[in-house]
Amino acid sequence: MSDVPVNVGHGWRPRVPWLQLTALLIGLWYLALGIAGFVTHGTTIGPDDSRTVWGFANSALLNFWHTLIGLLGVFGAYREGTTRVFGVLTFVGFAGLTAYSILATVLTDQADLANVAASNTWLYGFTALAGLLLAFLPVRQEDPRRRR
Repeated sequence: MSDVPVNVGHGWRPRVPWLQLTALLIGLWYLALGIAGFVTHGTTIGPDDSRTVWGFANSALLNFWHTLIGLLGVFGAYREGTTRVFGVLTFVGFAGLTAYSILATVLTDQADLANVAASNTWLYGFTALAGLLLAFLPVRQEDPRRRR
């Protein structure tokens, strides 16, 4: 948890650290992307350039993945330990999805059941990098008894 306490009514409690806030924001982004994909395009799979949400290609497989990662991100933001686990899972999952996206966009569109595009590849690559940072970046610990 964050080390700088704030006064909240009946006592002192620590602030939410930036790692947890980042995991929450990633989770909310992917949750919104997954739900919007299900709402706008339903449960279709396969290559189709017309199925996009906010500039990102989607399909039922991607919508399921986005929603799952979104829920994990929201629940993973609860504590620093769960945020670290979310970071590792995010890195591994999105590194694989980035590799798949690169192959699917470069080789052929007909075998792409997930319907990924170049914009998805960039998004997944940056998310994998963010997961790596969430998993291993240290958080500065301060002594709450120290006065400023």
